[in-house]
Amino acid sequence: MSEKKLFEVFANKIQFNINDYLISSSEAELSDFQKKIIENATSILQGNTIGEVKSFGGNLKKNEEKFKEFEKNAEEELISEEYQNIKKELKDFIKKLRDLIDKTCYVIIPVKEMPWADVIFRSVPRIIYDGKVQFFDDAIAYYGEIKCVISRPIIYGKMKNETSLFAPITGALDLGGYELEGSQKGPKSQIFPYVDAIIRSLNSTITRTQLAKYHESFQRHGDPICDFLMKDEDLTNSMEKLTSGIESGRLKSDIAMCGIAIPQPADKTTLMLVTDEGKDLNKFSKCFEALLKFSAECCNAPSISGGVVGTQAPSQISPQQPGVVRTPGGQELKAWTAEELAEEAQKRRATQPDMPIWSEEEITKFVQERGSSLPEGMEFWTEDELQEFASKRQGGLDIPEWKPDEDMQECSKCGYGLRPGWSKCPICGTPVASKSTPQSEAPSETKTSDNKQETPDVEEDSKE
Repeated sequence: MSEKKLFEVFANKIQFNINDYLISSSEAELSDFQKKIIENATSILQGNTIGEVKSFGGNLKKNEEKFKEFEKNAEEELISEEYQNIKKELKDFIKKLRDLIDKTCYVIIPVKEMPWADVIFRSVPRIIYDGKVQFFDDAIAYYGEIKCVISRPIIYGKMKNETSLFAPITGALDLGGYELEGSQKGPKSQIFPYVDAIIRSLNSTITRTQLAKYHESFQRHGDPICDFLMKDEDLTNSMEKLTSGIESGRLKSDIAMCGIAIPQPADKTTLMLVTDEGKDLNKFSKCFEALLKFSAECCNAPSISGGVVGTQAPSQISPQQPGVVRTPGGQELKAWTAEELAEEAQKRRATQPDMPIWSEEEITKFVQERGSSLPEGMEFWTEDELQEFASKRQGGLDIPEWKPDEDMQECSKCGYGLRPGWSKCPICGTPVASKSTPQSEAPSETKTSDNKQETPDVEEDSKE
């Protein structure tokens, strides 16, 4: 198992949940970092807020005992021999979780004259393992729920050396196994673990593959909403200004996600989210502007049945129901939707954690090898070697190539092979012309001997 995969296994087993350490600012004072970032996030909305602004942040002082218990369990897991090669890095990872708690915060901002009732801001600190443990705390996100339902989830992403694009998600969104509980009430945008899973899904290989597939297999065209959004230059210019994981240096991948829209038919809303990973203060205004324009255009986007999304009935955007395929013989076969297939893939992935996976770099290398030359290590043969193998299969015998008998004539009429001495063709009866006698003289020579030579010639043929 690779070190990166082993790191992921350890992180999954210790089950760290940032939501366990978040408390309201009314219960405890926020850290200096949290205060500053919330101030920058809300200042651009001055004059457009209405009602109480609620802020939350990670707090270790109030949760010190809980975190010490977590550290103890993590240290016990670390005793396992499978982690010995990266034990130092895993200990560093546990320490950096304190920074992750301290730099995580979010604020719910009730706004007026906006597409959403509330806009929510949050910081997105991350711990990354790529040979060593790295901590990134520049990323932010704005999100909210618009009061209309688009036909399917939409992502916005950037690709190296290509124009950024909107693309549809086919099937279920890869939330890494997270599921909303039925008992959870209120707007889903205010359920922090759910939004956390959505943000993680933007880094998922499955999600990035959706963007690549729409770019390569569908030539960036075909989905009505994506086509509609791509035609809006004001929106695309605003989204292009976002700093993705590629520009920030966090990702080595050629694809990075900056935004997502997720329809919620039961609530008759669509959750909109946009991220930015820039280091400058302008990232707050850029990120909010992109969310605002993205949300507004999704409200005006066409539905599957025509018109605009805002007037679409919930029944028109419900997920495809499993159908029945009937064979010509009348047999009924089970049919699966794209959502069901994606769910089954997630189940297999969960039950087979050791299944080998390939990085984007490895897949790109395989593609180049198949497209340009033979893959590394594949055996090939020269023409001389192939001839030698053919000779060995014949038992080493030097079998000469077949050649026609140069002494044998062919009948001038039917082409049958004639043996020397035959006066006429036994098939069609045409007289045989001598090689030394012109064709015109042949009949006169054979007239006197026809009766004598006919029977012996046939008998000779039968004996042989």
